[in-house]
Amino acid sequence: MDSARIYQNCQDRLLDLAADLDQDQLATVVPACPDWTVQQVYAHLAGLGADVVRGDVTPPVSDEVTARQVADRAHLNIGSVADQWREEAPAVLELLRTSRRRRYSLLALDLWHHENDLRGALGLAAQTEDADQLADFPLGGLAKAWPTEGPALRVVATDTGQKWDLGEGGVLTLSGTAYELARAVTGRRSVRQITAMDWAGGDPAGVAPFLPTLPAPEADLTV
Repeated sequence: MDSARIYQNCQDRLLDLAADLDQDQLATVVPACPDWTVQQVYAHLAGLGADVVRGDVTPPVSDEVTARQVADRAHLNIGSVADQWREEAPAVLELLRTSRRRRYSLLALDLWHHENDLRGALGLAAQTEDADQLADFPLGGLAKAWPTEGPALRVVATDTGQKWDLGEGGVLTLSGTAYELARAVTGRRSVRQITAMDWAGGDPAGVAPFLPTLPAPEADLTV
């Protein structure tokens, strides 16, 4: 995954967006996040970058850490939060360009999904750039770690032609766009939504709950 480029492009778009948001928009609750507002999501993103480049945390991080990142910036306005995040960007990007540790790519994955979380909360269309890479990162990991005793399946991205075999010899197939697959396996679709996706070859009820690599939301998400 081209983590540095993905991170920079997402950050550039989100900083541009932040400059145009009014107070009502900044106070909008983001359904995909733990009761955070739009501004609090920005606070988390600024805090995560700062924590990682200082070496205070290594991805993935706990809910307690992300809550602290938000709380530490509760007194700041959106301009100050954006400035903090912008100042940390060169060090974050250098880390993403030079580190060989897969876990640091989680910074780009987190940011790409949060960009779409924010867009959904604000009624904006999804940003699908690099969905092929954001689908491959978790699904490739699932393919390597899928338990041999688990139900085997094939996952197919209908728009990119990518395929992932989770287990061997499965006849069950899940099809969807790379964007929808990326969202589904990274905690942005409920199990109910995953079960309702385009499946063939059998009943998905027994396997759908095992696909999310982050906890699936209780409520359905649409972006």
